[in-house]
Amino acid sequence: MKRFKSLVGKEKGKDFLIIGSGGSIREHETKIKNKYLTNGDYVTIGINKMTGICIPDYHLWTNKQRYRDLGQCISSKSKFLFGKGLPKDLIRKHYKGTYTVVDFIDKAGTHIDYRPSTGMIEGFFRTAGCLSIMIAHLLGAESISIIGMDGYTLYSRKELKKMSKNHHCYGVGYTDNASWETCVGKDKMVDSILRALSDYGIEFSIVTPTKFSDFYDNKLNI
Repeated sequence: MKRFKSLVGKEKGKDFLIIGSGGSIREHETKIKNKYLTNGDYVTIGINKMTGICIPDYHLWTNKQRYRDLGQCISSKSKFLFGKGLPKDLIRKHYKGTYTVVDFIDKAGTHIDYRPSTGMIEGFFRTAGCLSIMIAHLLGAESISIIGMDGYTLYSRKELKKMSKNHHCYGVGYTDNASWETCVGKDKMVDSILRALSDYGIEFSIVTPTKFSDFYDNKLNI
């Protein structure tokens, strides 16, 4: 087991692709692969169960339930990053090799920062996708592109309940089992966190359709 501070700056100057698990990556899989995944020019960070589109260079898990229920998707070809809140016995349920622990504070009202002396990442990130932006920055990213960060309300309530659209690339229909009002609240929170990361000085763009329109850059011509 290693601590994340040992990796800070290890990928300096490289272009990063963060791969969330939103349903958009299935809808636009061909364009994504042609632009970002075929030539291997991007360092990839995968979030939760997204291995159907590629095996990421780094695979980040911070949610106990997500990892417990979905962790069977992982590949030993990835380097694993686990939030400090995941107990070792749970990690070993799906993975027996070497991994890196990400020390981070995730508390509302906490300003985004990094403490080199302790290796502690501070802020309120709420999701692994938001935290991964900070991680890519600390690894030394030259640029950060994001796919699959759709937001819970990109599609309408009617589309989700009819199962014509999916929250997640691995699920069917209204996969989060949360009320529409809860989903609206989650998206507002994530939007504010993305703005905080941008204000901190991290440049990033979401290149698949997203609820977070201020950060959308249609590089895929979708």
